[in-house]
Amino acid sequence: MIKARLLCWLLLVPLIPLSAQSLTVSSFDLPNGLKVILAPSGNSQAAAVCVYHMHGARSDPADGRGIAYLYQYLMFDGNENLEPYDHVLFIGKMGGVVSGRVSYDNSVFYEMLPAQEINVALWLESERLKSLRLRDANIDFHKNQIFNRISRLWEANLGFKAQTWVSSKVFEGLPYEFPLYGDLNRIPSLGNERIRENYPNFQNLANILLIIAGKFDISELRNGINKFFQDIPPGRRSASPVFNAQNQRKSPVLKNWVVPGLKKSMAVFGIKAPAKISYNYMYFDFLRYYLTDARISRLNHILNTVNKLDVEIESSFTDYMEANCLIIQISHPKRINLEKARFVLASEFQALASKPLGNSEVRAVRSLMEIDLLKGMLSPEERCQRIGEYFHMFGELNFFDVQLRRLRRITSYDVQESAKKYLLKENQVVLNVYGN
Repeated sequence: MIKARLLCWLLLVPLIPLSAQSLTVSSFDLPNGLKVILAPSGNSQAAAVCVYHMHGARSDPADGRGIAYLYQYLMFDGNENLEPYDHVLFIGKMGGVVSGRVSYDNSVFYEMLPAQEINVALWLESERLKSLRLRDANIDFHKNQIFNRISRLWEANLGFKAQTWVSSKVFEGLPYEFPLYGDLNRIPSLGNERIRENYPNFQNLANILLIIAGKFDISELRNGINKFFQDIPPGRRSASPVFNAQNQRKSPVLKNWVVPGLKKSMAVFGIKAPAKISYNYMYFDFLRYYLTDARISRLNHILNTVNKLDVEIESSFTDYMEANCLIIQISHPKRINLEKARFVLASEFQALASKPLGNSEVRAVRSLMEIDLLKGMLSPEERCQRIGEYFHMFGELNFFDVQLRRLRRITSYDVQESAKKYLLKENQVVLNVYGN
């Protein structure tokens, strides 16, 4: 079954270069306190320059939720020496890409570009750290853009609204309880001066990692880093959040919404999952792969192939350091199909907790997880992010070998114990959305 469906994926394992299975990481500190982390790769003609902020939305002041999310857009809006989106234009002309995102626990901005142009990325990132443009007109423009975009989502996307509600209940009492953008109705009234005052906390060099992965000449790279970053004023290490591995929920939450004229009913399940810092995280991630990954989805097989329910299945999984949430959304025009799907899903969860998977199934899913880990290491930008997160959580650089060894040792017992602990009814938030 799963073994057969995975055959084509398992055939890819020999195609992944052996060099992807080893990762040498080193670091040094500039006099101003900036930590530089290097992950060279000789088989690449590209390089990634990543600025990893150990600061995210959870660090926003209580009366200023959404400020960090706003920086995500202001970071591309120019500075003392560059006009808005010049940053993107410069890298784009070289055939590179620029990206960035603010999460709850961290914020990551990077350039992926030809290795010989790495100094351009270093210059652009240093400019952004030195003199970000935080004028009233720029701030007001992005506040309005965020407010209008999220408002449209709330009005037009019932799934977005339902999943936001489920997530808020799963994470009740945690930093992830509130949306990244904060309180939607307060976004327009966030004070511009408060936004400017908070930026030094976000830009603080003591809470930033400069991570470079891919191909580079170490001596030339050090010269470029010294040239562009050593004159940035040092920061002072602020109190970082203490990450704790949160336990599962103690009691279930069940809510029904009735939406007039709704043509397709849905059930949205939120399952509180282990933190990324938790030892159980990898075991639950195995369950997520097994149940919802589109390439092998057990849920699609059991609901649609075996039981012929013809339901739509969507899933998402958060990526947080202190707790996580697996959301499974099942929808169908006929309510009877939805009710049957709910019963089958509960039975599948119970079966996973009471009976271990076969060894062939464990090996197949484990191999797929390993393929994804190895493929991720071939991508310099993903490598940078994983290195930054591991250092942020554990203060260690070389995560890859640890992850790979743990993944290869996952057993059916580990998976069953994770199912017993996290797939309980008490650990779920369920929202049923019906038409009248």
